[in-house]
Amino acid sequence: METRHTLPELLAPAGDWTCLQAATDAGADAVYLGVEGLNMRATARNFTCDNLPEISRHCRQAGLRVYLTLNTIVFTDEIEQARETLSAACGNVDAVICWDPAVLALCRELSLPFHISTQASIANVESARFYKSLGAERIVPARECTLEEVARIRRETGIEVELFVHGAMCVNFSGRCFLSQDVFGKSGNRGECVQPCRREYFIKEVEDGDEYIVGKDYVMSARDVCTLPFLEQLVEMGIDSLKIEGRNRNPEYVDTVVRCYRRALDACAAGQFDEALKTELMGRLEGVFNRNFSEGFYHGRPIAEFAESRGSQAEFRKELVGVVSNYYARIGVVEITVQSNAFRPGDEMMIQGPTTGVLRFRPVEIRVNGKTVDAAPRGVVTLRLDEKVRRGDKVFIRVSREGKRAGE
Repeated sequence: METRHTLPELLAPAGDWTCLQAATDAGADAVYLGVEGLNMRATARNFTCDNLPEISRHCRQAGLRVYLTLNTIVFTDEIEQARETLSAACGNVDAVICWDPAVLALCRELSLPFHISTQASIANVESARFYKSLGAERIVPARECTLEEVARIRRETGIEVELFVHGAMCVNFSGRCFLSQDVFGKSGNRGECVQPCRREYFIKEVEDGDEYIVGKDYVMSARDVCTLPFLEQLVEMGIDSLKIEGRNRNPEYVDTVVRCYRRALDACAAGQFDEALKTELMGRLEGVFNRNFSEGFYHGRPIAEFAESRGSQAEFRKELVGVVSNYYARIGVVEITVQSNAFRPGDEMMIQGPTTGVLRFRPVEIRVNGKTVDAAPRGVVTLRLDEKVRRGDKVFIRVSREGKRAGE
């Protein structure tokens, strides 16, 4: 297949420092993140305005662009907070992702580049032209758009387009869901959604009290979108940025998903994105958080694919082993304080930390007081590890949904 010489930007979520490092190591071109307040992931760990200079230094050194999300509904008494956040962003971010006209006005006043969030529900050419006339450099179209509609918007307006290519899908129209607010007083449009749509529901017949489960699936919980099987179409369309959803996800999700899409994009550039590679990468994506996958709305409406359970359908999960208590760089040895979940040589392990990111490894030998042991007991153990880790990093073992160790 003939491919473009310029690949789209691979844009990764960063909910905390560990995820930021994971995105960096995995090959992202850019990251998006929020600071406390006024972003659509209020329950994420998030950063503070004081962190922005350090985030900027980290991203500049790594060659990454950084985008700040300020994309909730903003009330009058929050305008000053928005101004303070944007002022802190000046010189530290490449653009702000927003949609509230008040925030757009502040960005213009402060000469901050801005992109229009999917919360604006841009689904047609004229809406895109309107935001471009206000100075927007990029839009994130409504997730309900098909690829054909997205292509037309980009072709007729010339504005940059950023598409969600992987992650959670909302059953409602972008920026139009009030279910969480109605049931729990936690607004999805304020970043506080507790996702009542992900639950199982039944109907009750009033007169006799008969109860029925609604359908065989979770009827309001859409499957996650996954565009990897048709990623070459997005490359050929000239989409400017491929956005991975997941600022509430864990570091191994960020690490795995970014690595898979990075490898897929590079294969597209080399003309080597074949079915064998797609199958391999899909297998890896199924290993981290997902609600099963669908094509979203990209090849037609409506969505008719729903999740089969409330939680993740990932084949594996992580369980805490303990923490790194020391690392001896000269001899390449890590000291781990095992608190739970003993591990054995050959088990699939992960070490995660703000500077370390996500490090995967399989121990060859485990030692206690200099003697080799068959399994790590609680307490202090040591093992060989060439990659540097840091004191306080968390150590995990990877197990299957049935509780078996990876590889068993």
